[in-house]
Amino acid sequence: KQWYQRRVRVLNRRGLFLPSYTKFGERTSHTSPLVFCHGVFGSKINFSRSAKRLAAELGTECYLLDCRNHGASPWVEDMTLGTLAGDVVEFVAEHNLGPVNIIGHSLGGKQAMMVASSTPEVVTSAVIVDMFPVAFSSRQLDDTCAALSLIDVEGLGSREEASEQLATQIPNPAERSFILSNLIRTKGGWKWRINLPAISDHIADIRGYPTDVKPSHVPTLFPYGGRSDYMTPARVQEARRLFPNSTFVEIPDAGHIVHMDQPDLFYTTVRDFLIVHGTREQQCASDL
Repeated sequence: KQWYQRRVRVLNRRGLFLPSYTKFGERTSHTSPLVFCHGVFGSKINFSRSAKRLAAELGTECYLLDCRNHGASPWVEDMTLGTLAGDVVEFVAEHNLGPVNIIGHSLGGKQAMMVASSTPEVVTSAVIVDMFPVAFSSRQLDDTCAALSLIDVEGLGSREEASEQLATQIPNPAERSFILSNLIRTKGGWKWRINLPAISDHIADIRGYPTDVKPSHVPTLFPYGGRSDYMTPARVQEARRLFPNSTFVEIPDAGHIVHMDQPDLFYTTVRDFLIVHGTREQQCASDL
């Protein structure tokens, strides 16, 4: 098989935002293309390992998107869940992908759920990784954004120095390393690859979830981490209400970033779901 990647950072012909993306694989089967959406502070590389394997085994194309204000995608002021969902819909239309399987983690999971609820005709199936269609009240994101904004990037000597400054607010070294992957060295010094002001301005949107969305009958898988505190019975109940054609799978010994903590088990769980629910023909059958 031929693997290839392509990255873009453009507006489409109608002047609407299109995210930067990486593509793996070629479509040689009936499996609908896969579109991956990462979480806040993440980037399109987060799903690379899973995407390569799924593209090869399922014989389909995998598109890994950089969310607006993340990675190589443009920085823009608007970052509501509605605009994030619109970015995916516009991307699918621009590339003539037809119905797709959409896989999203955390904020990307909310993005994917919004697409499945608002435009189910463009979704064959959805995989929502350690996230649920509810608003969250935790101030962790607020505190993280505040801590990042206090780092003197211009006077920074190394990424390790930034890690030391964050150690009190973010004691977990792996989590610090994940967030600080957004700190990149340029000829002019260090800079953020994320639009921290825009993310900070939209914390309420990122934490929230609309209460007026309609239930979606798109086949949906909810894999969640056994060590994650995002899953509660009440949140599962709400997910079942809004996604009645849903399946919930616990991934043992995984925290919030399931696909990194347990990559092999995550892969087989998603692969087995897509074998059953990931083709256009199966979507048509479920609509009858």
